[in-house]
Amino acid sequence: MTTQTIANLDELAEYPAEWQHAEKRIHPGENLSMPEAYLKWYDIRTADQPATPEVSDEARAFLRNEVAEGRLEFRKELGYVLLHRCGEKYFMLVCVWRNKNEMCQGIYYKDDAGFLPYEGAPGYLRATQEVVELDATAHERRAWSRYLQSNRDAAAKQAYIDDACTGQLI
Repeated sequence: MTTQTIANLDELAEYPAEWQHAEKRIHPGENLSMPEAYLKWYDIRTADQPATPEVSDEARAFLRNEVAEGRLEFRKELGYVLLHRCGEKYFMLVCVWRNKNEMCQGIYYKDDAGFLPYEGAPGYLRATQEVVELDATAHERRAWSRYLQSNRDAAAKQAYIDDACTGQLI
């Protein structure tokens, strides 16, 4: 294989030298059961950040209310939630497996008023997941793939639900 010369490589993906990528950990939380969905729950934070069960409770209540108000629709689905603490901010990614093998995702953020839909920056390319969130999603993709290749019976669904991602995210 030949190495390709890239004329502007020095100009790509430049970040300030003082910026450091923080190691984070993923912690399975209490799953969220609703009539139309069952969602595994993950809290993501740095090792030195304490758990914030009050924020997790607020997030669960918010999702239940979004469903009750008709702003969030589930279709008898399985999926997962990533509640990601970024400093003092929180982002919540709600992911479900839809149409057998597609992951659908909604993103929310928390401000002083509570959780709100995350609109992101304008433009066609939009943020979907941060690098540390992708580890949990990679785990979930593999777990869902195992489910799809199974008999897809109650035992297989339970095996998917019990298969939780844990550990350090680099």
